[in-house]
Amino acid sequence: MNDKKFKYNPFVTEVMTAREVHLTEPDTEGEYADGKYKTEATACKEYTERLKAEIQAVADTHFARKKNVHLPWWKTKEGVIAFKFKSPRKQPKLTDAKGRLLNAGTVIRGGTQLRIAGVIAAWEKGEKRGVSLFPDAVRVIKLSEDFDPCAAFGPPEDGFDGSARARNDDGTRSRQAPRDP
Repeated sequence: MNDKKFKYNPFVTEVMTAREVHLTEPDTEGEYADGKYKTEATACKEYTERLKAEIQAVADTHFARKKNVHLPWWKTKEGVIAFKFKSPRKQPKLTDAKGRLLNAGTVIRGGTQLRIAGVIAAWEKGEKRGVSLFPDAVRVIKLSEDFDPCAAFGPPEDGFDGSARARNDDGTRSRQAPRDP
């Protein structure tokens, strides 16, 4: 896309809840993978309405008499509005709540509370036009913890110890313990 077809308006969100997160690694797997850094995010009803109005104002300013303008939100199957933030070329700068860069290896998951700064971009390419949310920086307010389904079992118990199982010559685990010759 030619950058001359873009018109930018800066934005900073209030705290939102991330979902379908690809901010630490680009989206490269699955049917809709596009190799871009992106996330969806939801917010409280009041802020959702204000952000929709801000985006709609940009669309109305640049495409007042145009039809079929793509907007970066939709209603989820849960009935809430989700916004799509997608970086066209680069990974957004990722920081903690204090503004310090995140440590390498920190993974932002769905459920993380965050704020996003970037630009609302009005774009037009041929007959297509729309408004996109390009994230430049993400501030993690509360990192969603990794879910451990085995935590429900509690502390270790007496019984079978899988680490004591025999290994084959190639290092793989055998199905049966080796027999004495």
